[in-house]
Amino acid sequence: MKGIKATSLCFLFISLFVVLSACSPNPDFELYEEKDLRIAVVGETPKIKEEQVRFSEISFEELTSKDLDSYNAVFIMKENLSQAAESQYADDYLNSAIPFFFISAKNHIPFTVKDTEYNESWEWTPGNSYAVGVLNHQEDGSLKYWGFGLYNDEKTEEYIKEMYSRIFKKVEEVGM
Repeated sequence: MKGIKATSLCFLFISLFVVLSACSPNPDFELYEEKDLRIAVVGETPKIKEEQVRFSEISFEELTSKDLDSYNAVFIMKENLSQAAESQYADDYLNSAIPFFFISAKNHIPFTVKDTEYNESWEWTPGNSYAVGVLNHQEDGSLKYWGFGLYNDEKTEEYIKEMYSRIFKKVEEVGM
C-alpha cells in the first residue's frame, strides 16, 4: 500500500511539474518576417522589433494628399486620437486605398462616423482592442475593420510590440 501511495504521489508531482513548465510567463511571439513595409505615422514612431518596417512621421495636413500612395498603411498614435476624430478627417479614412490604424483606441467609430466626439471612453481598457484598423473595400465600398488586443490584456512593451507584428501581417494581407 505504501508503494502505491508513493507511486501516486510521484506521478502527481511529475504531472504538476509538466503542467507548470508548459505555462511559460514569456510566450514565443512570431515576428513579421515578410516584405518591406512603409508606414506613415501621425505622432511618435512606435518601438518595434522588425527591421524591414520603416516609419515616416507625417502631419494631419498630409492625410488628404496623394502622397499616401507611397505607404502601406497609416498609424495614428494615442496622443493624436482626439484630433484624428475631428469630422473633417472621416472621409480621408473612409476613402483611402490603404488601411488606417488608431493606436490605443478600442473602436473605430469616433474616427469613421462624423460628429462622434472622441473622449476617454473610447480609449483602450483591458478586455478591449488596443488598436483598431479600418479600410474601405474598393470593390464593394464596404468598411473593413479589425481590432488588435494585447496578450493577457496586459499593457507591456513586449506585448505592444507583438501586437504591432500582427498589424504588419494584416497590412501585408490587405495590400495584396
